[in-house]
Amino acid sequence: MTTVERKIAELRHKLAGIDADFARWRAETDPGRVLRKHRTQVVRLTDRLGGVVERIGAELDAAAGDDVLRECRRLQLRMLEVHRLWDFYRSKLNLRYVEWYRPFLTAVDEFAWRCYEPAAAGRDREAPLVHLSGEFSPFTHLRETPFAVEDVPDALDTADFLGVVTRLPIPVIGLPWYQLVHLPDAVVVGHEVGHAVDRDFGLLGTVRALTRPVSRTMPEARRDAWDTWLPEVFADLYGVLAGGPAFASALADLLVVDDTRAAAELDGPVLVHPPAAVRLAVTAQALAETGFPAARPACGPFEDDIAPMVEALLDGPYPGLGDRPLREVIAFTAAQQRNAGTAADGLADHQRPETSDVRCLIAAARLAFDREPALFAPPPPGRVNAQDLILDKVAKAVGDGSRADDGEAGPAVDDRAAGAELYDLIDSMIREAHHDHHD
Repeated sequence: MTTVERKIAELRHKLAGIDADFARWRAETDPGRVLRKHRTQVVRLTDRLGGVVERIGAELDAAAGDDVLRECRRLQLRMLEVHRLWDFYRSKLNLRYVEWYRPFLTAVDEFAWRCYEPAAAGRDREAPLVHLSGEFSPFTHLRETPFAVEDVPDALDTADFLGVVTRLPIPVIGLPWYQLVHLPDAVVVGHEVGHAVDRDFGLLGTVRALTRPVSRTMPEARRDAWDTWLPEVFADLYGVLAGGPAFASALADLLVVDDTRAAAELDGPVLVHPPAAVRLAVTAQALAETGFPAARPACGPFEDDIAPMVEALLDGPYPGLGDRPLREVIAFTAAQQRNAGTAADGLADHQRPETSDVRCLIAAARLAFDREPALFAPPPPGRVNAQDLILDKVAKAVGDGSRADDGEAGPAVDDRAAGAELYDLIDSMIREAHHDHHD
C-alpha cells in the first residue's frame, strides 16, 4: 500500500468516526433515554454538522495522488472543526449524565422550552440548551460572550467560532454553577430566552422602530441611553411575560445594590445593562400592564419614559413573531399565578405541588423562597427540601417520551444543505484569517 493509499484510508476512518459518534448520540435521544427531551436538538445539530462532514468527504473523494498529501492537513483541520463545534454542545449535553445534576437541568431545560416555544413554533430554531457556567449571572451565548476556543493554527479563532455557532439552530444559555442548589433564581432564565428570541427572529430592528416615536422627543443623551438598553429591556419584558411576579422578584435580588450605588448608576455612564432602578421600574410597569399591580421604584431622569416604552414594546406588533403583540406571544396569566401561589403555599407545608405547568412550578419556587427562605436550605440526610419537591414534580410532568411525542414538530428544514453552506463559511473564514495573518 502506498503512502497516498494509507493516508486516504486514515482520513476516511477519521471521517467515518464523526458519523459514528453522531449516531451514538442520536440513539441517546430514544424514549426513556437520558437525552429523550433533546431529540430534535441533537438530530438537527448532527444533521447540520453532518452536511459539513459530507462536504469534507466530497473533497476527499475528489483528491487524487499528490493532491491528497497536499490537502490532508487541511481536511483533518476541517474534521477537527466539526468536532470542536459539536463539542460546544456535546460537553453541555454531557452534564445530563451526572445523576445529581440531571433533575435541575431537566427543570430549567423544560422551563426554557416552555418560554421559547410560543415564539418559535414551526420555525427554523430549537429551544435553548441550558448548561452550567462559571459566569456570575445567567447569559445567552452571543459573539460578545466571554468564551475561548483552543488556539489551533489554520482553524477558527474564537470570534469566528462563535460566529459559526450562531448559524447553528440551537441557542445556548449558561447558568452559574451555584444555581444547582438554588432553584428560586431559575425563573430569570426567562430573560435569557428573551435574548434568544430577539436574536433568532431578528427583532431588534422592530424593537427600535416601535420605541422611536417614544424616544424622538427625548434629549439626545437619554435617547441614546434607551437605544443602548433596548435588547436588555426587551429581554426583561419577555422575562415578566414568562414568569410573572416571580421573575420581577428574582431580578430584584439579582440586581440588589445599596442606595448610594443605585443613585450613582442613574447618573453614571451608559452601559449595556440599564441601571438597576430602570430595570426594576420596567418590570414593575410590565407587571401592571399584565394585571399584576406592583410598586414602581423611582428612576430619576428616566421616570417619564417607563410607561410609554413598556407599552410600545408589549403592544408591538412584531413581524418576526407573526405580526403579534408581544403580550399575545407569551403571557403569565392570572390563573398561572394562582397555581404558582397555591404550589408555594403547599411547599410551606412540605407538600408536593399539584400543578404540572412547569412555568408555574419554577415561579412557585421563587414565591415560596420569598415567603420562607429556609424551605430551600440543604435538608438533613434522608429528608427533602422545597427544591427537591419541585424537581420531583417536574420530572413526573416531563415524562419519558420526547417532545415530539408531546406534539412538538420539528421545522421542515434541510439541515444537510445548510451544513454544506456552513462548510463554505468555515472554509472562507479560515482562508481569510490565514491571508490576513500572512499579509
